[in-house]
Amino acid sequence: MHVTLGKTIFVILSSLVAATVHSADTEPDFSVVQSSELTWQAVPGGLGTQFAVVRGDPSKAGVYVIRVRFPAGVMDAPHFHSADRHVTVIEGSWYAGVGTTFNPEKAQEIRAGGYMFHPAGAAHWDGAKGSNDAVVQIIGNGPVATEQSSDEPMWLRVHE
Repeated sequence: MHVTLGKTIFVILSSLVAATVHSADTEPDFSVVQSSELTWQAVPGGLGTQFAVVRGDPSKAGVYVIRVRFPAGVMDAPHFHSADRHVTVIEGSWYAGVGTTFNPEKAQEIRAGGYMFHPAGAAHWDGAKGSNDAVVQIIGNGPVATEQSSDEPMWLRVHE
């Protein structure tokens, strides 16, 4: 009786191991990107604003993830994107407003952990209005284009 029980346990364990090995072979590749591995690049004319691509490419078809670091006191002027974007504040407080009129006094503070949805074609403006830098993570489906919706310079210094 002990031999039969032992064989049964062996068969069950063998099946589990085989299933695990098979499952590992068919799972998609996972990737991990540590913050220290990001390559930050200056946004041209961005008054010190930087971005890093975490995954994908916003100029190509497919999901992309980018991060943007806004220096304290720097916001962008009203603009819109050709595709939906999901924004999560990673560090600091980020300030955002909607519409084509730039007015930092009406910006809503979104603290670390907060989220904002940017619908395609909807004008908005945002940045680090406060005295600290802010980092946001943006997720979307490319390709995506950004168009300015005001005559103001794209990047502005603001004071609180």
